[in-house]
Amino acid sequence: MSVIPPDDIDFIDLSDNAQEPRRRPRRGNRPPVEQPNNFGGSDPRFLFPVVLFLLGLLVIGLAWRARGGDEQDQAANSTPVDSELVQSVADAQARAGFGGLTIEEIDGVLVIDGAAANTTDVAAIGAVARSVEGTQRVDNRVIVEGGTLESGRTVADPAASGGLAGQLNSLGRISFEPGSSDLTNEGSIVVDNVARTLEQSPGSAIEVHGHTDSEGDEARNQVLSQERAQAVVSALAQRGIDIERLTAVGFGESNPIAPNVTAEGRATNRRIEFVTPPAE
Repeated sequence: MSVIPPDDIDFIDLSDNAQEPRRRPRRGNRPPVEQPNNFGGSDPRFLFPVVLFLLGLLVIGLAWRARGGDEQDQAANSTPVDSELVQSVADAQARAGFGGLTIEEIDGVLVIDGAAANTTDVAAIGAVARSVEGTQRVDNRVIVEGGTLESGRTVADPAASGGLAGQLNSLGRISFEPGSSDLTNEGSIVVDNVARTLEQSPGSAIEVHGHTDSEGDEARNQVLSQERAQAVVSALAQRGIDIERLTAVGFGESNPIAPNVTAEGRATNRRIEFVTPPAE
């Protein structure tokens, strides 16, 4: 007795009387299903996004390179801009009446070039620069020369404003503790240099003039200026200078060389000046 394989049996859908008998397909005759090959296959749909991605990278790279070149060109062709500190010092000098100065910041040092009416103004220019917040070191190269400054001051002849007093005033600013006649450490160093210079000119008489700003009581400022001038005289005497050569004179707030309306101007007016007394 032969058995008919199940795959060869005709079947009829009893729910549809009009349906013709049909044969179930053999399992072994099904066509193979082609699997997509995403790596090197023939399907172009995978290559399209890859090409777009590579083109995007290329465009970004070219744009970045072009931007870098533009920045280098701008840096090469740009004009150096003054630092904020240089601009602040220049503004302070202008408010103090010192125009026509060249101010640069080189390796953290504030370099000032120009001309001044006298050695007192040279010292004042340095004091104004040091009074600006952020100033650490000042190279004051301002000289005294003939002509007229932008401020309108008449500039004296170098020979007339030189001499011993001019040398002393160019040594630096003698500073004091606030509201006091006590020398600061920096002020003591300047006094040391003044004493060494005076030792090289034995017998020359010098007046030490004290000046203050206009802050506070006028009478108190007069006393303070006298005390500060006297403190310098005493310090020089302690360093071996004959006190008979020295005279202390206080002027209070009566002789300002800068406007007292700004902090820079007031700092400039608080000063010690050395003056050669007129010959009798």
